[in-house]
Amino acid sequence: MEYNFNIFNILISFGMLQGFVFSIFLCWKSRLRGTHAFLGLTVLFLAFYLLWVLKYDIGFQYQIPKLQFLPLLFLWGLGPIFYAYLRSLIGKSISKTLLKIFIGFLLLEQLYFNSFTIIMWLNEWQVSKLSRFEYIWTRNVFNVEHIIGLTIMGIYLYKSYKLLKVGGVFYASNKIRNILLCFALLWIIWVPYTIVDIMYYDFGFPPSGFYVFYIYFAILTYGIGFFGFKINDQTYEKVAPPNTGKCIQKTKESKEMKSLASSIKTTMQEGKLYLDPNLSLSSFAHMIDLHPNKVSAIINSTLGYSFRDFINKYRVKEFEEQLAFYDLQSRTLLSLAMECGFNSKASFNRAFKKFNNCTPQEFVENYKKRGVKM
Repeated sequence: MEYNFNIFNILISFGMLQGFVFSIFLCWKSRLRGTHAFLGLTVLFLAFYLLWVLKYDIGFQYQIPKLQFLPLLFLWGLGPIFYAYLRSLIGKSISKTLLKIFIGFLLLEQLYFNSFTIIMWLNEWQVSKLSRFEYIWTRNVFNVEHIIGLTIMGIYLYKSYKLLKVGGVFYASNKIRNILLCFALLWIIWVPYTIVDIMYYDFGFPPSGFYVFYIYFAILTYGIGFFGFKINDQTYEKVAPPNTGKCIQKTKESKEMKSLASSIKTTMQEGKLYLDPNLSLSSFAHMIDLHPNKVSAIINSTLGYSFRDFINKYRVKEFEEQLAFYDLQSRTLLSLAMECGFNSKASFNRAFKKFNNCTPQEFVENYKKRGVKM
């Protein structure tokens, strides 16, 4: 059999090589920020998958059957290692259980896949020599491997989305969101391709029939590596919880915290964002493009308030300022409180008493005693 080179598998080969290059750079970059090694492995596993496909399409596999012994498929580990990358990136701990799952999946997959290789090797790479059991087993190895691998990948893709969403990181960084998007798109096109190949071709359709899929595969692999390589200290500081950026000196951190605190106060005051009764830490952090944990830490350590007290103080001040011009003959204190951003009588009374050591009604009575016109 002659080797088959064409424009399509050359393009796919270029994408595969880019994947290998990015995986090397990401692993090297992990010397400065350890999280990138996990993404480097993710890109490496995807590049290996393209290599596995190309050795069949170009013809190397048929010329050199023993290439089958090369461990190129790591589908079962893709989901867990990608999830580990995102956890590490946003400052979450990576449990030993997750690492054990990752290693366990890889070992099981290699044992399962290599059973196919050993059976074929023992039968001199000739299908005609296989027993009935060996024939059934080898014909279903790729099907089962891909189904299990894509199922695991889908589970951890969902866990990754929830991780970023719940942690308030999903909208904090376009780079991180783009990495997740590329990974999700890859899974979305991979699933129907696998279903079609299994149902109609028993996983025997030549790669040339799916060149478009593999080109998209190469592009998305490049995208994951590219956006991962673009992650820098500024991105990490934006999404990582406080006190996880150990490489940042305390003096720099203190100066940055004060600057951000001033910016937070200015944004809150000038925009009068506190008037929105639905304002939350997550929504406010999204407005100023910071991680919610970091916003909370700045307000706590630099301004000395919790986020709730921080916005309630502005609301109470607004209430006091508007009180002098408010018609209490026809309207109530609660209606004014609602206009100032409070969403319930209980929260209004509690906040007002906290900052004035008296109830709103007592405050009004003191106004009257001092002869202030309402």
